[in-house]
Amino acid sequence: MTTVESGNKNTGRIFIKGLRIALVLIIAGAIAAVLIKMRPHPTRRTVVNPVTLVETIKAHKTSQNMIIRAYGTVRSGENLSLTAEVRGRIVEMSPDFEEGIYFPKGAFLMRIDPSSYNLNVDRFRTEIKRLDAEVVRISQERKNLQASLIIVEEDLGLVKAEYERNLALAKRKVVSQTLLDQTQQRWLTSRQKAQEIENSLALIKPRINLLKAQRQSVLVQMKEAKLDLDRTEIRAPFECRVAKKLAETGQYVTAGMKLAHLYNVGIMEVEVHIPPQDIVWLHFDSGKTVNLKGDPPARARVIFSAAGQKIHWQGFVSRTKGQMEETTRTLPVIIEIKDGHLGTGHPLMPGMFVTVEIVGKRVDDLYLLPQEAVHEDNSVYVVDDGKVHIKSVKVFRRVDNQLYVKEGIEEGDQIITRFPGVATEGMKVRIKPKSDQTGASG
Repeated sequence: MTTVESGNKNTGRIFIKGLRIALVLIIAGAIAAVLIKMRPHPTRRTVVNPVTLVETIKAHKTSQNMIIRAYGTVRSGENLSLTAEVRGRIVEMSPDFEEGIYFPKGAFLMRIDPSSYNLNVDRFRTEIKRLDAEVVRISQERKNLQASLIIVEEDLGLVKAEYERNLALAKRKVVSQTLLDQTQQRWLTSRQKAQEIENSLALIKPRINLLKAQRQSVLVQMKEAKLDLDRTEIRAPFECRVAKKLAETGQYVTAGMKLAHLYNVGIMEVEVHIPPQDIVWLHFDSGKTVNLKGDPPARARVIFSAAGQKIHWQGFVSRTKGQMEETTRTLPVIIEIKDGHLGTGHPLMPGMFVTVEIVGKRVDDLYLLPQEAVHEDNSVYVVDDGKVHIKSVKVFRRVDNQLYVKEGIEEGDQIITRFPGVATEGMKVRIKPKSDQTGASG
């Protein structure tokens, strides 16, 4: 009996539990039905395909100089080993004479002891004065001899007349032979004295010429001594910087000894290598040399980039090397910059790695487009009357993110620069308004 009662109790519990679940389901269904009846009904709308909005630029013909971009390292166009031309001790040096310091042309650098060279100049100057005094003395001697010769010639005339008179008288036996001989002796003595004076006068000019030659020789020696004296003071031969200092104050130097290495800041060079595809844009004269007088000339701009800033210098193509590089198949071109020091805010210095933009030949009737406007198959999307037209173009040259187009588009074409997706012929589009849409750069 106990077993029967336990079974009845379990059956009752299961029934009650099932009843509760059914009740919950009925309530949930009633709530869901109410919510469905109360939901808002959606508004019916007609779906319209949107027209794509695009950005365009207007194609304009332009004439452009082909810019050839290359890279290179700056070097000085003129380097000098400063060398002592005379021997001696360095007694003075510019306080700024250190590596890296700039000196203008003619600035004082250092001085070698000039004492002995001053003495040499004084010695030769004294010798010249002595020779000049000797010339004056001999010139006065010539005047004295000339005066003496006049007197002797007058005396000779008198003695000769007396001798001729006594000779005539002796023929008539009026005077003695002794008196005639005495008169003749005086005449011969007077003639000899006149001859001696004439001989002395004849030697005056060679003596003066000899002194003048000696004076000229001493003058040359004095000029050499002055030149050596001038060489004791060393000045900057051009606008320069000290690359390396090799001597100090108090050091004894000999002729030919190196004192420093200098480089000319007024003439700087950059050697760049031009690839074959860009060589055709250089200005060549008869296929031989770079034409520096072309229209426009072979100008170049040198750019140094650092810390987000760019510094520019103006230069020109100076020359090309004699042959192309065999390993790289490029043409070495030398760019010269003559104003790379003053007025630039920063000096152009050897060792700088720079970008060089060479102004090449001018080409007419080009269209300049951004790279994103031209697709991989060399096609562009042109908008005409709100529809897309696909045109094939001929790309003349690519420079960075810009392309030069020669054929395939026309003046005033509205060219799509960005298209969100794939365009098809005849697709309708809307052009995004722009204040200025142009494909040419000035």
